[in-house]
Amino acid sequence: MTKKCIRGVAVAACLGISMLAAGTASASTGFDAPVSGWLVQDYPAPQGVVLWYTPSTCGNGQLMFNASDSQDRQNRLVAMVLAAKAMGGKMHITYEVVNGGCMISDFGVIPS
Repeated sequence: MTKKCIRGVAVAACLGISMLAAGTASASTGFDAPVSGWLVQDYPAPQGVVLWYTPSTCGNGQLMFNASDSQDRQNRLVAMVLAAKAMGGKMHITYEVVNGGCMISDFGVIPS
């Protein structure tokens, strides 16, 4: 084999591996919804805050944080959910499905 042929095979192999890896990546999805029926539950570390009964695609509408998310960020989510519940409002949540779990990417209260 020539150097050019070996280089071509190596490039093709790298591209094939990249395409396989990209195929397992997840896309973000999100929703805007009233929070009145959501359950906010706090579990011992490392789990932390979990939302239940949201319109997410995960079982029972479960949404959770990545292990790397800070406690301050989890506290902000809880505060926003409680404020939206008190106002009868809605929230926007963006999440990614990672290994079967719905991981919160971003969130916010929707002004009424």
